[in-house]
Amino acid sequence: MIIRRQLSQAASRFTVSLTHASPTQYRPQLATIQLAQRRFRGDKKKKKDAPSSAASRQSDIHAQHARVKQQEREDRRRELKRQTDKERAEARHTKVTPVLMDIETAARYLKAAEVGRPEKTTTITITLKLALPLHFQSLRGTVRLPKLPQAERVAVFTESPEIAEAALEAGATFAGGDELVNKVKNGDITFEKAFATPGALSLLRGVQRILGPKGLMPSERRGTVAEDVVGLLETSHGALDFRTRGKSLTAVVARTSFTPTEISTNVNAFMAGFRKAIKNSSSRQAPLVSEIILSSTFGPGVMILA
Repeated sequence: MIIRRQLSQAASRFTVSLTHASPTQYRPQLATIQLAQRRFRGDKKKKKDAPSSAASRQSDIHAQHARVKQQEREDRRRELKRQTDKERAEARHTKVTPVLMDIETAARYLKAAEVGRPEKTTTITITLKLALPLHFQSLRGTVRLPKLPQAERVAVFTESPEIAEAALEAGATFAGGDELVNKVKNGDITFEKAFATPGALSLLRGVQRILGPKGLMPSERRGTVAEDVVGLLETSHGALDFRTRGKSLTAVVARTSFTPTEISTNVNAFMAGFRKAIKNSSSRQAPLVSEIILSSTFGPGVMILA
C-alpha cells in the first residue's frame, strides 16, 4: 500500500508539472511511473488468481490421465475382441493335420504307449481346447458314461444315523455327520462326489473352504442336496461331472485297460453330454471346440475327430 501511494503521488506530481513544463521534459519519468503502476496491479491480480489457476491445472491433469486410461481400456477391449473373433473363426473349420485320427485308432496308439505299466495307474484323458466368447464365465455339467474309468468315492453328509446307514448300503463310500466333517477337516478322507441332506448344511460351513474350490460343496442349485439322498446316489451312478477351466476342459474318460471300442463309446458319450450342456447354457454365444486331444498318462497327445 505504501509503494502504491507513493507511486500515485509521484504520478500526480509529474502530471501537474507537465502543465508548466515543456512537452518532453518529464515524459520519460512519467512513463516509468505509469509502467510500474501497471506492473504492480498486474502482480496483485495474478496473486489473487493463483490458487484457482493451480486447481484448474490439477483438474486438467487428472482429466487427461482419465482420458488416457479410458483409451487404454478401449484398446485392450478391441484387441481382446479381435483375438476372440479370430479364434472362433478358426474353430469353425476342422484342422487337418498328419496326426488327426479317429477315436479307435488313437486309442490303439495310446494303449501301445502304456505297455508294461500298471493298468490301475494309467488313464485316457480327453482335453477340449475352446474358443470362448467375450465375458464367458464357465460351463459345467454332468455326463453319463457307459463304463466308468474308476470307482467313485461318494460322501453323504447327514445327521440321521438311519439315512447314513441306507446311504452306505446304496453305494456311498462315507456317510455321517460331525465325525465325517472332522475327517474332512483333518484330511483323512478324499472323495469325488458329495451329497447332503438339508439339515446337514449347517455342519458343512466349517469345511466350505476345503470343499468349495474342489467343486465338492453340496448345494441345492447343483442338485446335490435332498432329503432322499439314496435316490441321488442311484441316479448319479455312472455320471461324470465336468467344468471348464479357462479355455480348456479336461476329463478322465477311460482306462488303458479298456478296449478301443469301450474307449470310443465313452468319448462319444462325453462329447454328446458336453454339446448338450452347451445347448442348455444361458450364454448368448456358445463356446466352440477348436481341438479335441486324447492322451494317456505317459503317452502323447493325439488330435481326434469326435
